[in-house]
Amino acid sequence: MQTMWSSFEEFRKTIEPDERVQKIAQAADDPVREHLEGHRSFAKRHVTTFLYGSYKRHTAEGDIKDVDLVVVTNFTLEDDPIDVLEELWDSLADLYEEPDLAEQRRSIRVDRPLPEIAGCKLTLDVIPAIYQGKSDGPLWVPDREKKLWVPSHPRRHIEYTTALNARSYQGRFVPLVKMMKHWWKYQFERGHAGAEAHKRKPKGFWIEVMTGQYTDLSKQSYPELVVSLLENAFSKLKKFRTDGKIPELDDPGLKHEMIKTSITGEEFRFFLRIMEESLTWAKEALHADNERRASEWWQRVFGPSFPLTEETSKSVTLLGAAVKPSGLSFPNRPIMPQKPQGFA
Repeated sequence: MQTMWSSFEEFRKTIEPDERVQKIAQAADDPVREHLEGHRSFAKRHVTTFLYGSYKRHTAEGDIKDVDLVVVTNFTLEDDPIDVLEELWDSLADLYEEPDLAEQRRSIRVDRPLPEIAGCKLTLDVIPAIYQGKSDGPLWVPDREKKLWVPSHPRRHIEYTTALNARSYQGRFVPLVKMMKHWWKYQFERGHAGAEAHKRKPKGFWIEVMTGQYTDLSKQSYPELVVSLLENAFSKLKKFRTDGKIPELDDPGLKHEMIKTSITGEEFRFFLRIMEESLTWAKEALHADNERRASEWWQRVFGPSFPLTEETSKSVTLLGAAVKPSGLSFPNRPIMPQKPQGFA
């Protein structure tokens, strides 16, 4: 009999990045690092480089779309941040053709970091930075729109995710982040009225920080973790409906700083509506009287990537079954998912 643990474990494996894409991502930054280290003019500015982003934090799900590379330099706050971005552009233009480069708010995007790999859709975001002090401390990064150097602490973000994963039962925080990123992507793309009017916001990092801030990590099962996250987050974020102020999340890397999002009021209302709806379904799944019924509700939350279980008898141990038992194997996934009764 398939348990909720094996269902969530199969779901987790389904949304893991493809091994081939992971290998491509591992190699994507090498040409840029080597090029900047030996570049005729930028080499004297280059201090070190390191990977950042969901790929480095191991929280990427599905296809890895981009890899973030931080390039620490010896520029100072006296240097114009836009000039630094342009100097980085000029250096990268000696390695890549201009159509493969794009200006972004805080980085230069390389659209084809590995042009020799046909069909590779991976992009590389190259972010110049300055140490604020110690090499393991926060950084200054340029902001094209503000025309300022702004604080960031990517290494602390990595440490924060690692620490939460260590605190969670059997290292379930990182898989939970992947599940919630998949949740938002699926819910946004499944045909909701209004989704076509804007890009998918908030973005993945905001979802990741939200997951860390609002999940009750004392919970052991994935069903309880998901419900605790959606319940706590919605309870705090719904105040937007009365005060009209889009909530900001505490930056896990910097005290007194916030993780901001460029989301509009209309887009945030859309996000809250999806969260409230998903919370209702998740609670139904949590308290379903059999595993088949529970898996149908979880499909409403996560989509067809979540497997349906075979029909089972009523059980009061669904939560316990969601915690890993011993000696289980994974049966074949049913081909056609079914919607719970009461949905059109």
